[in-house]
Amino acid sequence: MKGNVLGFDPDSNTGAISGYDGKRYDFVTADWHGNRRPRHGDIVDFAAEDQRAARIYPIEPEYAPPSFGQFYFSARGRISRSQYWLRFFLPVFVIGAVLSIIAALDGEAASSVEHLWQLVILWPSIAVLIKRIHDRDKSGALVWALYGPLILAIIVTIATVIAFAAGSSDTGWSFGIVAAGFWVAVVGVSIWFFIEFGCMRGTIGPNRFGPDPVPPT
Repeated sequence: MKGNVLGFDPDSNTGAISGYDGKRYDFVTADWHGNRRPRHGDIVDFAAEDQRAARIYPIEPEYAPPSFGQFYFSARGRISRSQYWLRFFLPVFVIGAVLSIIAALDGEAASSVEHLWQLVILWPSIAVLIKRIHDRDKSGALVWALYGPLILAIIVTIATVIAFAAGSSDTGWSFGIVAAGFWVAVVGVSIWFFIEFGCMRGTIGPNRFGPDPVPPT
């Protein structure tokens, strides 16, 4: 029989399942045959023995690879490390490098195209990173830990340049110190993001953001 896990108490090692027959079945950890703890909503296959569930096997949902639009523009779901590096970072890096070379050789017009490219990839960069954060079973709002200091660093840096251009060196130096602090924070957070979301494996099995993008071995 199939059903959904209603809940699981790790302290007592007991839980309950709502069977598709409309009845409730209790179970203990010894009845669970999954590689992780039961979670609310898990779909399971089990043997009903009176009011008890035995031989419980979780039914893992299948991962559907995102389409082009979903991958680059949707913040929903999860992606793996290989998807991030090969499907996003590599093509974006190559295109950016080519545009930079052309801009260096061809001047202002090509430089404008390069700046337009940076604007075009802004949201895809955020959306893809959020899905990578989801793969680690963390909230996508964590992206602000990177982009918040980055935005502030850019704003204060612009203010620093304006202050020096206006001849107010004291104000310029004050803004410059603040800007330097924000840029240090950006570097520190970038290192953390690179290690955790660029190098570390996501949650094994489904998490609250969707199925595991890495097929089981």
